[in-house]
Amino acid sequence: MMTQAYVITEGETDREILGTVLQPQSLADVEFIVGAGRYSAQSLARSVLAMEGIPVALVVDADTAVESAVEEQRGLLQNALRQASPGIEFLVCLAIPEIEILLIQDWEFIQQLTGREFSRMETEFAHLAPRKFLREILGDEDYPVKAQKLLQQIAQRPQTLQIIQEHPLIQQLEDFLHSVTDPDFALGPSSAFHVAGMYS
Repeated sequence: MMTQAYVITEGETDREILGTVLQPQSLADVEFIVGAGRYSAQSLARSVLAMEGIPVALVVDADTAVESAVEEQRGLLQNALRQASPGIEFLVCLAIPEIEILLIQDWEFIQQLTGREFSRMETEFAHLAPRKFLREILGDEDYPVKAQKLLQQIAQRPQTLQIIQEHPLIQQLEDFLHSVTDPDFALGPSSAFHVAGMYS
């Protein structure tokens, strides 16, 4: 397989989440690179663009839901990658506030999983701090193992996968990957990035 694009994440859990929820056809000729945190992932993205000349999608947590802070981060990351890229396409994806937000898109599934209903305050907390919420409902002890089991359950639920795949982060990422790996792929007018050598 000839690698036509890389998806670079902050850590292994992020890779596992995206590998589970992205449609298989989006990952054809695509490889993941796992960083050791945000700075590491950014550095890897810069290196790949500069040295390999292959399109890159950098996926990192925003760690905030404040729009102005998100846009500031996006601008800084775009500038960093633009400086490293010799005209190679790239995408900066910020998971708002964290990539675990994808795992709580199907609220009916979460309620079935836990066997309980959640109050409005609890659902608001879940959307502001999805990683902490999942640790609380799954159990903080052995959380990585339990998170893997959760992903396995999600992978067996087509309806849940479809709901997650409708999330803007996944749609944007899939559009980008198709556009750089499939010459016949046509971008829709509502695409969240532009085709001018740099994706945002």
